[in-house]
Amino acid sequence: MNIKLKNEKEWSIKEYDEKAVALLTEELGIDPFLARLLAVRGFDDPLKAEDFLSADEYLFHNPFLLNDMEKAVDRINKALEQGERILIYGDYDVDGISSVSALYLYLASRGGKACYYIPERLSEGYGLNESAIDKFAKAGISLIITVDTGITAVKEAEYIKEKGMDIIITDHHECPEILPEKACAIINPKRGDSTYPFSELAGVGVVFKLICALAGSENIIDICNNYLDIVCLGTISDVMPLYGENRRIVTKGLSVINENPKKHIGISALLDAAVPESVPGTRKVSASTVGFAIAPRLNAAGRIGDVKRAAELLITNDENSATLIAEELCALNRERQSIENKILTEAIEKISTEIDLENDKVIVLADENWHQGVIGIVASRITEKYGLPSVLITFSGDIGKGSARSIPGFNINEAIGSCSDYIIKSGGHELAAGLSLEKKDFDSFKKAVNEYASGIITDEMRVMHLLADCELSENEIDISHAQMLYSLEPYGSGNPSPVFILREALVDTITPIGMNKHLKLTLKKNNKLFTALYFNKTPEEFKFMAGQTADVAFNLEINEYRGQRNVQLNVRDMKMSGETAAYINRQAKDYLRAIASFVIAKENLPDMQALRSAFIYLRSALKTTDEIDILKTAHNISCDFSINITPCMLNIILDVFTEMGLADVKRDTLNDVSVTLTSVSGKVNIESSKLLTKLRSSAI
Repeated sequence: MNIKLKNEKEWSIKEYDEKAVALLTEELGIDPFLARLLAVRGFDDPLKAEDFLSADEYLFHNPFLLNDMEKAVDRINKALEQGERILIYGDYDVDGISSVSALYLYLASRGGKACYYIPERLSEGYGLNESAIDKFAKAGISLIITVDTGITAVKEAEYIKEKGMDIIITDHHECPEILPEKACAIINPKRGDSTYPFSELAGVGVVFKLICALAGSENIIDICNNYLDIVCLGTISDVMPLYGENRRIVTKGLSVINENPKKHIGISALLDAAVPESVPGTRKVSASTVGFAIAPRLNAAGRIGDVKRAAELLITNDENSATLIAEELCALNRERQSIENKILTEAIEKISTEIDLENDKVIVLADENWHQGVIGIVASRITEKYGLPSVLITFSGDIGKGSARSIPGFNINEAIGSCSDYIIKSGGHELAAGLSLEKKDFDSFKKAVNEYASGIITDEMRVMHLLADCELSENEIDISHAQMLYSLEPYGSGNPSPVFILREALVDTITPIGMNKHLKLTLKKNNKLFTALYFNKTPEEFKFMAGQTADVAFNLEINEYRGQRNVQLNVRDMKMSGETAAYINRQAKDYLRAIASFVIAKENLPDMQALRSAFIYLRSALKTTDEIDILKTAHNISCDFSINITPCMLNIILDVFTEMGLADVKRDTLNDVSVTLTSVSGKVNIESSKLLTKLRSSAI
């Protein structure tokens, strides 16, 4: 048997065709290591692989291949020529903000009378609304261009037409059966009648194609240099797959940011505020920088602040203003993080009292004080933590608005749709959705969505998975191989950073860093030492001790510090292996045999000193948590009291404590146990334990 640890991920390794790898190596003249990584990503044909690797070229599809592009260009050019007032209507996420900014800057460069409008998340919600349309009509707007929104705005498009205005819709979301026919142009690569070669553009990617069409193919290099830094922000932030045109957009955009950081001073100011350079000129902005440093700060404006400030940052050419707004967004992001952590703590407390994790298939929670702009992020963290879909709702009066997140294989949008009797409005896709409902229907909705999920969600679906590209030997983990990985950047959705596996590495040293939030490890394999960072893993959560062996899943990186370049492992997951796994599996077998047949080796049989030491240790340790790791706890007791406590023995001790009423024990696995010491009156005679008596009589 192999002992399973709590929340342990299932690992699998991608398959590839060795003949395809050999062909790529020969035809493209690349290293077999790089050829293998291309093959497992689906680029197993030399032409596909060469196209993927040539992302730095200006190979974009003709924008006029998009439906209605010619109509849109004609109408916009007419508006520009006649001095009409044009309004750009966007969304409040980074894709929408960057879409608004890029198009506004382009129209302004043409002398257009352009303005923009982004709805307020809490009071207006997503998409066009009649109240805003009335304002536009009164302001003398004659042409509205939607960006990253509008594809479902059938009634709103009719209302715009009634008000004497025209509307052009640019969007990238899934299209409904009925499109807004009153629009004079609908540009969306996901239209059912679209023949455009690439359907995965972000909203800002569609805007980029519109700008290219307006500017003409002869100006493509200038357009790329002037706007792709902004366009890449929305493409990365909206988690669009980074292949095809998106890969070229992001590659070129990051190149502009790195080579000319002050091209748009708002981006430069936000970078300086979010990821300041210790040495000028050394900062390298990657897709990861955008996703984890830039996007959250721009999004914070739309979640808890004034979203227009984020657009102003990308549009402004005033350095002082840019610096001020960047600092403001950083402060908002810190506030967002604080709100998020508070809601998460409260949600976890609610789960412990309101949710039956053994039977409930969807975690449904509500509170009147939760911030609507943040509950979606918290729902994601809840789903990740518990491996279940989650719906978090915040009530204002009798109406609640919620955000839902799901696990692969369970369509949360369809699940919510199945509860239409209790829902006012809902929308979204398979893994994320939004909804509104009346407070009186909350309990009914919670019951209905769980009944729907009970026949779909299985225990297997709740298991987290890690998909690795390949195994590496210790000799392959070097600067040369790490350097080759730059050829596959930028990484993101559809092109994740390669994950490798190193088998049976010795955990040599363990050092907490970042105020105990992260770990720095030294791993050893056949006398080769590697530095590894394990982010978001506290010492308490780490299952390993120095001297143990582990299989390690990791990203391979190059760490550059003070002119020195060294390989670094960014740990994604670890599993016990080698001698450590063999030992704990033997201990698990010994324990199972002991409780099944009362046969136990003397080395695993607890004496009174072991029982007493374990109780004293647990009484102290359980003041902060009720969860213990058997292997680590047995080791700690052995060290603290100078005795030999084995994992099997500790499990026996816990069973004896349970029998004698000293503890309440629940096992998630044989190694992950929840223990609560109970209050008893008077002395307890441990020697009277029937389990202990039987084991002592049959010890071998």
